[in-house]
Amino acid sequence: MNILFLSQSNGSQNSVNDYMHDIVFHGLKKIYGDNVIDYPGVWYMYKDEVKKRNYDIKDLWGKGFTLYNLLNEYDKIDRDNIKSKIVNNYFDIIVYGSIHTTKTFLEYAINSNSKVIFIDGSDSPLINKELLSKGLYFKRELNENIDSKVYPISFAVPEEKIITNINSKPKHILSPLIPGKNSTYKFNNEAEYYKMYQDSIFALTYKKVGWDTLRHCEILMNGTIPIFLDIEDCPKDSLYFYPKELLEEINKKYSHVLNKFFPPKIYKSRFLTPGRIYLYLRDYFKEMNTVDDLLNKYPELYDVKINLLNFTKKNLTTEVMVKNILNKI
Repeated sequence: MNILFLSQSNGSQNSVNDYMHDIVFHGLKKIYGDNVIDYPGVWYMYKDEVKKRNYDIKDLWGKGFTLYNLLNEYDKIDRDNIKSKIVNNYFDIIVYGSIHTTKTFLEYAINSNSKVIFIDGSDSPLINKELLSKGLYFKRELNENIDSKVYPISFAVPEEKIITNINSKPKHILSPLIPGKNSTYKFNNEAEYYKMYQDSIFALTYKKVGWDTLRHCEILMNGTIPIFLDIEDCPKDSLYFYPKELLEEINKKYSHVLNKFFPPKIYKSRFLTPGRIYLYLRDYFKEMNTVDDLLNKYPELYDVKINLLNFTKKNLTTEVMVKNILNKI
């Protein structure tokens, strides 16, 4: 199986990473190894090339956490004569990793015998309908799927980043990192960032510009229970591979723990509803639960963590996401 991955990277030091693009590429490399040719080259995902270019991986979006520093042997890939190889049907599959940022060799690709795959990881729900007849189209923010030629796709994580054992003695009821609160983004080290989640029973998360964000996966892969504030409003085909029904149940049963925290410290303004203010005031004079109190009151929380972690291993790895894509061919 020969696969061409047409990347958004122009090979410069100023390239900006794209999570959906990088997730698909990582999954392909894990499954097919050197049979995947990235062109012009996703250099920032190769540890040896990053070191060779003296590039600070923390300059990537997300500080280079989770998806990066995992691949090697950038120069081993033969990136010569790509156009000729496309024309001569060398590739079984051609993947456009970010169709909004590259259409390199598109005319040659769609006229070849290769199967063509378009990855649309944009936050916008808009679909490039001109491409639907030219290949398989996978959309991350699929708010309303009115065309059977468009398939959902979700963020995922490398399998090797998923923890194997749940922390049975967490320190925090709610993780210290609060999305949207810049003062809580204190982690410059990936291990410390993960430990913060591993030391917590719950972590707050919600929709940003798009429904899907790598933070959801990072919470799950570290054995933490997401309190996903607006999950009940998520369209059917967004976050398609996530356990949305279970996340809704978690919200209904456990989101009251948030009442123990001063609302402006944990909510962005759009979540500060009169109902949440009322719940906070109602519980203001009640004794603050400790971690041990909460675990004693809800002993099933450990099992909830295990179930979510197992779900993540089975459904939300980069390899599984790529297999979901290739199964549509």
